[in-house]
Amino acid sequence: MMKEFPKEALDLDEMILSYIRRGTDHQDSEEFNRLALLVFELQVKYIPIYRCYCEKRGIHPENISSWDQVPALPTDAFKVMDLAMFPSFTVRTFMTSGTTKPEERGKVGYDDGGLQLMDATIDEAASVFLFPERIKTKILILAPSPDTVPHMIMAYGMNRLKESFGLPQSRFLIGQDGFEVQVLVDELRRSEANGIPTTICGGSFGFVNFFDYCREKGLRFKLPPGSRTLDAGGFKGRSREVKREEFVGAGEEFLGIPKYYSVNLLGMTEVSSQFYDNTLRNFQRGLDLPETKVNPPWTRTLVVDPDTLEPLPQGKVGLLRHFDLANRGHIAAIQTDDLGRTTSEGFEIYGRSRGEEARGCSLTIEEMTRIQKD
Repeated sequence: MMKEFPKEALDLDEMILSYIRRGTDHQDSEEFNRLALLVFELQVKYIPIYRCYCEKRGIHPENISSWDQVPALPTDAFKVMDLAMFPSFTVRTFMTSGTTKPEERGKVGYDDGGLQLMDATIDEAASVFLFPERIKTKILILAPSPDTVPHMIMAYGMNRLKESFGLPQSRFLIGQDGFEVQVLVDELRRSEANGIPTTICGGSFGFVNFFDYCREKGLRFKLPPGSRTLDAGGFKGRSREVKREEFVGAGEEFLGIPKYYSVNLLGMTEVSSQFYDNTLRNFQRGLDLPETKVNPPWTRTLVVDPDTLEPLPQGKVGLLRHFDLANRGHIAAIQTDDLGRTTSEGFEIYGRSRGEEARGCSLTIEEMTRIQKD
């Protein structure tokens, strides 16, 4: 058991933090690449199963020169093995969603340094893509608090938003008895009366349920200027798919929030950073750019062939692979089973692939399982 947290990891965290705190508008490809290779070197050194996986593929820190050569692991790997860099220093464990059976859920462990990195990504990204005016609003969260669900990374992230950007009236709205819909209605009426800009955050389907409630009860709100919504999670595995245009239209109809103030976020348990739509940032800056998910400068996204996992050119549809410097504490290169394509500023996501479409991911899991047994 390690007695002290390795100094080389502490030093690397400081370098990554400094890079993240330069904000979302800088681009320094050389520095990103340098830090990415340092993260890979440390992960190979301290995560034995990942080291074995890389060695079997003949990939070593000394024989690669670019972040996109770093071997990625699929999200399902977290369901079958512990991939924390320093398990004995884990202070927080987040679990993936998608099943009610704990044994089928992935686990991602964070040490103190890893949490600090994630906190920095939340603050920097939200300050540009969710609150580009640098204002504080009342934040109402359609989710349980981290005290109630300590293993839900979305609750942790929403709480960070509340602490960093929320007025004192901010609160969570799912308690032990479920969704406190009347409390939300009362808070929205109070916002209307007091002229307090309000941010409503939560899972995408939670909004849809509230819009249905408003429709059924004949409720309409006209929230003050500067109010906005942040929805995350999409509709994977839900009983109903709602197109973005329909979702944004419902926000205008029931909340009085203009479409440019409706922001979607992609967050993943296995990836410390968040990927925001550029909608509100573009509107605030008067930019006429296509809507897309944006890669903050401390991340990169590739699209790879579902069978071979080889990179595809920009514009081609394949599986999304994310590289995140803030993932220092587990695996930096994460292979997803999400279909999408890259854009000039980030990527578009089209939904989750079917099992047979992600053959390369399945083969990687089989290989990792064999290594674990050896």
